[in-house]
Amino acid sequence: MNTLNKEKKILGWGRYELTVVISLFLIWGFVFLDRLVMSFLAPLVMEDLGITDPQYGLINTFSTGCYAIASIVLSPILESTGKRKKWMILLCLGTGIFACLSAATQEVWQLLVTRAAVGFFEGPIAPLMFAMLIKESSPSKVALNTGIVASGVNVIAVSMGPAVVTRVAAASNWRMSFLVAGIASLIVALALIKVLREVPFSQDAAGGEKKESMWSIIGKLMKNRNVILSFILGILCMCGYWTLMLYATLFFSTVGGRDITSAGAIVSFMGVLAVVWTIFVPKVSDFMGRKHALVMWFALCAVMPFVMFGAPSSMGAVIVYALVGGIPGAVIPFFQAIIPGESLPNYMLGTASGLIIGVSEIVGGAAWPAIAGIIAGKSGYPTVILIAGIAFTAGAVLSLLLKETKGKNKLDQNSEEEK
Repeated sequence: MNTLNKEKKILGWGRYELTVVISLFLIWGFVFLDRLVMSFLAPLVMEDLGITDPQYGLINTFSTGCYAIASIVLSPILESTGKRKKWMILLCLGTGIFACLSAATQEVWQLLVTRAAVGFFEGPIAPLMFAMLIKESSPSKVALNTGIVASGVNVIAVSMGPAVVTRVAAASNWRMSFLVAGIASLIVALALIKVLREVPFSQDAAGGEKKESMWSIIGKLMKNRNVILSFILGILCMCGYWTLMLYATLFFSTVGGRDITSAGAIVSFMGVLAVVWTIFVPKVSDFMGRKHALVMWFALCAVMPFVMFGAPSSMGAVIVYALVGGIPGAVIPFFQAIIPGESLPNYMLGTASGLIIGVSEIVGGAAWPAIAGIIAGKSGYPTVILIAGIAFTAGAVLSLLLKETKGKNKLDQNSEEEK
């Protein structure tokens, strides 16, 4: 049985459970900053190294591609060893080291290699991290803990990160900013060696879990309805999410008729609320259930692009985007961790999460933006925004097919599959 219930409670959390939540919040925020730092400093890096727009796009493609491939290929392999802490820390160290090495690059190809390596090392971190988190979470706090850890991206990488790295670059140079971001990840990763426990999960019957081959696990995943739906929902959500991330500023500054400063302010306000949504959205599912909450959140997300498409220059479009635009990012942990985590025995979760994250990143994070660019060039930004609304609507409909998982967490159950 899980030892959390025997520990002294701190604000409702077990002591070690809270330690895990805070630790993973920090490491996820800092390693994601390593992934985003290039975009924050792009103007300076491109000017200094003479990088063209196509080369910049290629760097991002390699980084995202390696992230997705490593998530798909490495996650099941590393998960099969039963050593989540060991591999997660090594991957975090690799991410930080190559983020630091990016500061020493002198040529475009060198930067491409180091950024691809950052993506490669970071790819399996989320699957291992969320599997570890759910293993150590009390059933009543699975959704809340997942939301808190996921909010590390918005708090550290998205909200604080741009201000810090750009100020460091202004005071010194862009290379120093890469070093600061990389060293921060290294420090936190080294601290986790002392803080986190290695909890084996491929155990005999005493541990409630049994050893199975990687291919046997993958075969079982493909027979689980919630896992299959998580793949599809992940792709739909990522397509809508990246559409808004890439085109919101362009939409409001061109179709909406606002100047670039106003458009940026709208997106920034949305980003502030996104921090709140990252915690609030999963928590609501504790009351409504995962299935009904997902239907509601996807439906609410769909309203936003339809309003933007129908009334692009209206204040209503601005308000609904600012209020709702952060929800798609808050929905992502449902299909990456919460639904699979409550549908499967824990020893399968890292593999399931890695495959779901990798596939959704390849289709929604890499392929779809390229397709969206072609559509935008031929039909305009409103058409791309409309497609995001269709994707969210499809997500709401497909969520109705999920089997409810709230209250059915399999943390301490034997590895009996949901049929």
